[in-house]
Amino acid sequence: MKIGDLVKMKHIMFWMLKENQHQHYTEQSLLVMEQVHNAVKVMYPDGHIKSDLAEHYEVINESR
Repeated sequence: MKIGDLVKMKHIMFWMLKENQHQHYTEQSLLVMEQVHNAVKVMYPDGHIKSDLAEHYEVINESR
């Protein structure tokens, strides 16, 4: 995973967060803005940026 990749929340994380009524779950594609070690900043389609663990996401389209 690197800057510019499109990622989506892993299926298992989506359901775990949804069950807990967490406000940041989504099935939409997100853009990786920054990566440091095991943390990433992802941008939602509405422009909101969130920091989270890289292990919660899977790459669906790599940047070149």
